[in-house]
Amino acid sequence: MLTYNSLSEEQHEAVDLCADRSKMLVGVTGEAGSGKTSVLKFVHDQLCEDESAHIALVAPTGRAAKRIQEATGIPAKTIHRFMRWSVPVDDEDSGLPAYDKFNKYPFNTVLVDEASMMNEELYRALIDALPPRGVIRFFGDANQLPPVEGKSPFLQLLEKFPSIRLTKNFRSDDGIVTAARQIVSGRVPESNSQFTMLNPGTGNMLPAVMQFIDDSFRGLGSQLIIPTKVGKYGCEALNNHLQQKLNENKKHLVIKYKDKEGHDDIRKFKIGDKMIWTKNDYKLNLFNGMIGWVEDLDDDTGEIVLNIEDKSIVIPTHIESYNADGRAIFQYDPRKNISLAYAITTHKAQGSEFDRVVLLLNRSYVLNRANFYTAVTRAKKTATVVLGAGALATALKK
Repeated sequence: MLTYNSLSEEQHEAVDLCADRSKMLVGVTGEAGSGKTSVLKFVHDQLCEDESAHIALVAPTGRAAKRIQEATGIPAKTIHRFMRWSVPVDDEDSGLPAYDKFNKYPFNTVLVDEASMMNEELYRALIDALPPRGVIRFFGDANQLPPVEGKSPFLQLLEKFPSIRLTKNFRSDDGIVTAARQIVSGRVPESNSQFTMLNPGTGNMLPAVMQFIDDSFRGLGSQLIIPTKVGKYGCEALNNHLQQKLNENKKHLVIKYKDKEGHDDIRKFKIGDKMIWTKNDYKLNLFNGMIGWVEDLDDDTGEIVLNIEDKSIVIPTHIESYNADGRAIFQYDPRKNISLAYAITTHKAQGSEFDRVVLLLNRSYVLNRANFYTAVTRAKKTATVVLGAGALATALKK
């Protein structure tokens, strides 16, 4: 059992820095295997010794919140749920938090995990609603991908406020951590018992990928990760291919939309399909990044029944949002938030962990060292990388 005395010197410094309530904001960063989760647990326990401390543990996504709760035993929520974010007023709006600079949340201590995923909106909302003499502690990996929306406020926080970078590797015998640290330094990662790279050469990459895909990729323990959503080897194309290969169920439902550019968006779902929810929906209590399965389909009504976190949830064809007078403000189809998840992007995988990861690395404008590192560190047991032409050089150079 890990004790406070068994922590490294830099971990002690991190715990002591975070426990100092004279500092409002503190950042802790470190690569995979550097002991961030252990520090967070000891920070929580030390702050709990103060009877006046009212502590909350939060993370940007539901999957990240669940992971840190499992790792520490501390109850955790998404930042949106913690801030009691409102239902949007229209389909393009993001809603507003119930807590703000005029209505502070009833916690004087907030611990934020996976802070590298946090965008500027979440960062500002947390700080604005912090009560007087309250403190926030941010934990994250500065080497991971920044939020989709742009620059990472976590990186800016590490420069402007008291912070510490954990450098010691506590998992030196872990082949995935070893490969990840080589990637961060810009070196070609070496194959080992847990990490393998395959270069199939020019031509069709699908056969090379498919030799590593089996029925386990229908479950939560195995995941195909691809940097991009579109293109010949993007998530959309691979999901359609894997749906045919892994799900022979004949019963299906086809849904047709128009995307923002007016192009046809045709989606086909089968019972048993692995799926991911792609947008926070407070009426259905579903949040971006949740992964589950299609449990049932209704041909007559168009409803889809999902199984997420062992709960059956009926997704209707439309939901209406009402104002205070009881009049409908707007109507939307929540089924748009369902996507196949046999393959997901690196951004969608961030905050999650899988026993087994297959990474299809193809040259694209989003491919860089952070993307490569983030994808590999989603694996707990094995990571297999299938390389497209020139992809490795692109991933390590940028």
